[in-house]
Amino acid sequence: MNQKWWIRSLLVFIITLASIVPAVHADTVSNPVSDVRSSSDHTEPEITVGSDGKTIVSKEETTTIGPGIELTTFERFDARGWINGEILTVDLANDQSSTDLLFPGKISDAMPVSEMVESAGAIGGVNGDFFDINRTDAPLGTAIKGGTLLKGPQGSHTLTAGVDEQGVGKITNIFLEGNVTLPTGKYPLAALNQYAIPVNGIGLYTSVWGEAQRSTSGNDVYEVTVHNGKVSSVADGAGKGEIEKNTMVLVGREQGADRLRDLSVGDDVTVDYAPAVDGDSLMDFAVGGNVILAKDGQVPGGLDDSTTAPRTSVGFSEDGKTMILVAIDGRQLDSRGMTYKELAEFMKEHGAYSALNIDGGGSTTMVARKAGKEDAEVVNAPSDGEERKVPNGIGIFAEAGSGDLTGFSVETPIDAENSDHVFPGLSRTFVGLGHDENYSPVDVDGISWQAIPSKVGSFDKDGIFHAEKSGSAVAQAKIKSKKGTMPLTVLGELNQIEATTSHLVLEMGRKSTFSVTGYDKYGYSAPIEPRDIELGYDESVISIEKNQDGSFTVQPKRDGSATVITIQVLDHDIQVPATVGLSTEEVSNFEDISGWNSTSYPSSVGASLELVEGKNGNGLQLNYDFTTTTATRAAYLQASPLLELPGEVQKIGLWVKGDGNGAWLRAVIEDDSGTRYTLSLADEVDWTGWKHIETTLPEGIQYPVKLWRIYPVETNGDEQYTGQLIVDDLTVEVPPSVEIPEQEAAKPDSLVIQNDTISEDRWKFAVLADSQFTADSPNSRAAEMARESLRQIVQENPDFLVINGDLVDSGWEEDFEYAKQVLEEEVGDEIPIYYIPGNHEIAGPGTLDNFMEAFGENRYSFDHEGTRFILLDSSTGSFRTSDFDQLIELKEALHEAKSDPGINNVVVFGHHPTRDPLPTDNSQLQDRKEADLIENWLTEFREDSKGKGAIYVSGHAHTVNIDRVEGVPYMVVGSSGKAPYGSPDEGGFYAWTLFGVDPTPVPDKAHGPERASKNSGVYGREWIEAEVRPILESITLNAPETINAGETIKINATGHQAGNLDFPLRYPASVTWEGSDNVFIGTGTELERAKKSGQYAAIFNTSTKEMTALIADDIKLIVSANNVEADQTITIQ
Repeated sequence: MNQKWWIRSLLVFIITLASIVPAVHADTVSNPVSDVRSSSDHTEPEITVGSDGKTIVSKEETTTIGPGIELTTFERFDARGWINGEILTVDLANDQSSTDLLFPGKISDAMPVSEMVESAGAIGGVNGDFFDINRTDAPLGTAIKGGTLLKGPQGSHTLTAGVDEQGVGKITNIFLEGNVTLPTGKYPLAALNQYAIPVNGIGLYTSVWGEAQRSTSGNDVYEVTVHNGKVSSVADGAGKGEIEKNTMVLVGREQGADRLRDLSVGDDVTVDYAPAVDGDSLMDFAVGGNVILAKDGQVPGGLDDSTTAPRTSVGFSEDGKTMILVAIDGRQLDSRGMTYKELAEFMKEHGAYSALNIDGGGSTTMVARKAGKEDAEVVNAPSDGEERKVPNGIGIFAEAGSGDLTGFSVETPIDAENSDHVFPGLSRTFVGLGHDENYSPVDVDGISWQAIPSKVGSFDKDGIFHAEKSGSAVAQAKIKSKKGTMPLTVLGELNQIEATTSHLVLEMGRKSTFSVTGYDKYGYSAPIEPRDIELGYDESVISIEKNQDGSFTVQPKRDGSATVITIQVLDHDIQVPATVGLSTEEVSNFEDISGWNSTSYPSSVGASLELVEGKNGNGLQLNYDFTTTTATRAAYLQASPLLELPGEVQKIGLWVKGDGNGAWLRAVIEDDSGTRYTLSLADEVDWTGWKHIETTLPEGIQYPVKLWRIYPVETNGDEQYTGQLIVDDLTVEVPPSVEIPEQEAAKPDSLVIQNDTISEDRWKFAVLADSQFTADSPNSRAAEMARESLRQIVQENPDFLVINGDLVDSGWEEDFEYAKQVLEEEVGDEIPIYYIPGNHEIAGPGTLDNFMEAFGENRYSFDHEGTRFILLDSSTGSFRTSDFDQLIELKEALHEAKSDPGINNVVVFGHHPTRDPLPTDNSQLQDRKEADLIENWLTEFREDSKGKGAIYVSGHAHTVNIDRVEGVPYMVVGSSGKAPYGSPDEGGFYAWTLFGVDPTPVPDKAHGPERASKNSGVYGREWIEAEVRPILESITLNAPETINAGETIKINATGHQAGNLDFPLRYPASVTWEGSDNVFIGTGTELERAKKSGQYAAIFNTSTKEMTALIADDIKLIVSANNVEADQTITIQ
């Protein structure tokens, strides 16, 4: 198998990283499909895009599945979006493989490609021709199988792709030539097994037609049945039903009908026909298509370059000896499809000298049997979510091999990412798939399994690997001299486990599944198999079964009940509640206006509330005016006080009488931690009259929950309107109650400094984000906090400051002028500033024009003291849609830094996190594959560079958070003016951040998931560290004035911020604890030694915040953060 990550280039010059695909220019013409009504693309949605640009090939894997047959799976990314697809290449000169038409046995039948492949004994195939999807299912073009003409072309659908009797692939026109000989004369045969007959023509239907209506065209139609050459019956109109062997049916329309009316039962009738092929080739098989994509090695001019869709195509090399089959997924979030021009360029890029587009859309399907597998399987992602039944396809066949074992493929049956990773003390199942010289499956018994090197662990006889020690290895399967291998990595020690769901909400009669993933302390992950997991639960409520793919299946047994599933792996455990059934509870019937009021944003938006006739009794009408500004507008129906919702709410529903204006309807809830979540009730209020709508609450919120707001919002400045919405009958759906034990708390990340400061040998830079002030409120809290943060940053004298987006709340000229004023007044020329935009830099105008006019650049790349900084623009919520070229430059910058001896580390900035630290996922990069791509690139950089440092720094979530993903830290910095989103006890406080970087090179032990990490010359220190500086007004140290000797108590501190925001002063804020000389401050073994030393009156554990009084004395504790401190004198009695 060959796997690549690179940037695709059509240029001759290719650098070691990769190059870039030239832009494809948009030359558009009308769609050449002449019979849209009968095409299987009819009525399917179209996605129109503009001109595209350079292409990143993010993944490409090629594997051999048969003699001269290769399957390639790829993933590409360009300015228009993602494209996933598959390619089957077939060596037509290989005498051990062949191709032919697939079809269900009847022209008017349809069948999934996988079933046709199975019934024909093929090892692969794709869908074929366009077809009469709404009526007969008959294909439009010519169909030839095994040299036999099965049907003629419908109208102008004469283009075909196929292989001739010399084994040469061709794209050609195939016509029908034939005659019908009647007692009255010889007449042209106008159609063969076609769903429609040309005007005045005579068509022939044979036993291969099937049961469908024999002609769907014409008003004057006559039908004649001929058995063994003689007329056996006649009838007005075209019939339907099976046609027996040795029987044929002639159908005529208009003049053709008149000629058939001259026939009587017993008359002799003969028909002769043959395909007429350009160049007089005799075709072994042929299938119809509609658009020439390549001819004589060139892409035709005028191909459409605006409409993307799932596509299937077939092409041939210049000598016709290689067939290229392509399936492009489309109409999906992770694959947009291709235009005709893009597909043509793609076919040419992959060696097609001639190529034809065949049926796409929901029909696009590719099936392949992989080496050693018994059955072929669908390898693409059909846009309908499942295979469509289609009338034919192109089949790929392999001769039966000797049945002797010639090779292995090795895999794990676990259907999860990183299944080749495993933790020490746990296990992984491997299977060996034997194949012969033609890659057909061969039974394998008595496989000898071995891990190489053996120090990482050992195999048992059943292919189960038992991991012992971290390291990279190979899992080898062997029978005699035949071997197969698969890479294997034993990670660091298991640090944390996580289930794929935090709450199983079950319904009687419906099963649910979950699986478990583990993480080491550097964020490297691996699925954990059921054999390594111990479960505990109430067996009268649910039953749980283990699955071979590594998951568990949960079956509810008792409605209205609940249990907690305890999941234990080694010494780690988590709890997942499982509830059966939901009940609906009414929260408000809106019979009274009390408890509700209206407000708006911005203040110029009109909003009012009145009691009116509702769906049942009274309802509340929210009137709004969205014509007063082009900024984002919202009118709020607001509960005052907040409306508490009963139980552990899963869904919120209400009736809404819509106005059809198209506003986005949302709701805001607040959980028990004070965190607010914005939920979407309806993407568009595009209805009038009453409609019931509902939304599902995200996982991970803390109950109970309160409702704050229901509101329409309009983000498009061009949409100007007034309207009114009436709401009634607010309900919630709640599961049975269940008590959940307190979960294991996440461990503080060592990247954030505690009880220390950045050491003098490190150089520093500062980060500020999410102040969100505006020019029209220059004295607002947000503006004052931004100014105070800047003053504090200047005092620390960092080498430079990065403003990581959303310095302003809207992107008008006056806002940026005020931002420049603030920066000039508070920073001036003291330190360099790099300012990249967030989403609020385009809020209002919708573009970065004003930002660029004021600040000149939207992204940066520079090197400083051995560290490369790459600052990106995610103002639209996506790097691609903000500025696609920056992704090309990011990949190039990482590639160069990997081998540059002067670069030790890389820091990447983007306003949006790759992963939202909050359960709603509202703040992360919108494109999840784009986020995965960034994460993959950074992990690869660390590993390929032999341990150079990498970190991604973001904002936007208004919550301080640090995650490790596959060896790379991802830090979300706090907001410095706009209200925090997260819970105050989990990073939801105002802050700016100071980073310190180790100037010395990073040891090479730091790379790779299999290696222990020692990231600095100072043991236990990261190459980069952060002081999270909360913007404080004061601190309260919560400690008693007296304590008894021998007593242990918890001591904590509270930080007080503007707007009465109080939060626990602890991680993720950087906090320092100190004490008088008779108090030992520390953790671990040093703390234990101090306790026994007799030198101290008390010891204070900075990890647990526990103080133990040892002897009578007066002591003093001091807590500080960001140069603000509090102290307490305590008398030990």
